[in-house]
Amino acid sequence: MFEKGKRAQRRSEDDKVFNRMLLWLAGAVVVELLLFLLQKVYVEMIFEGLVALALSKFFMVFSVAGVVIAVGCLAWAVMNQRTNKPVLLPVVIAAVAAGLWVVSLLSYFLWDEGVRILMMFPAAAAVLIIIFFLYQRPFFYNAMLTGGGLLALWLHRQYYMNHPRLITACVIGGVVVLAAAAVLAFQLSKTDGKLGRIRVMPVDSNYLMTFLTCGITAVVMVLGLVLGVSMSQYLMYVLVGWLFAQAVFFTVKMM
Repeated sequence: MFEKGKRAQRRSEDDKVFNRMLLWLAGAVVVELLLFLLQKVYVEMIFEGLVALALSKFFMVFSVAGVVIAVGCLAWAVMNQRTNKPVLLPVVIAAVAAGLWVVSLLSYFLWDEGVRILMMFPAAAAVLIIIFFLYQRPFFYNAMLTGGGLLALWLHRQYYMNHPRLITACVIGGVVVLAAAAVLAFQLSKTDGKLGRIRVMPVDSNYLMTFLTCGITAVVMVLGLVLGVSMSQYLMYVLVGWLFAQAVFFTVKMM
């Protein structure tokens, strides 16, 4: 009876996890539909040019304001965390502002190509959602960092000739993010995966893979910028291979 009760409880927990995963995947589908609507309104101008012009003005303003709002809300969250106040609201606002900032940046500077790039994000997010719920959390974070490097190399290969300053800024920003991720991983390794009172990583997390991911991804991105557009495709294979190696490593670790 005791074993049956444990199996029933485990099935119930697995069902809850599966249902949460389905909800997140449904959210990715909704975002894809919204981006499809954006393409129709902003690029194809199905509601005449007035709406598209208004969106262009909004994207122009938010391409700067989004960063300010996101950073301000993150600072607000840190202050709340230090004073034991709720951090959910500032974190949510920061995440929404950061998402709208990415949409504004790509839509305003790249227009139709930018919207086309954005429409690939929900598919990538769906893969990350599945990794988050089926694998260990370190692999999820490493997959996000590696995926960001792949995106940077792809953008470099596709758009560097027409937008060299924007792509260079994206690569430099990506390296800064990877450096910050490495510093965060080092801090978490000293506090058993906790950031203040918040549990970010499991106690037995392997931070070596995260350090390697940050280093390899940063080096590959810089090499792509230095060696030129023709090498970006081959460097993308390096990151794909590293992502596959991590999938094998964490799959074996789960057994």
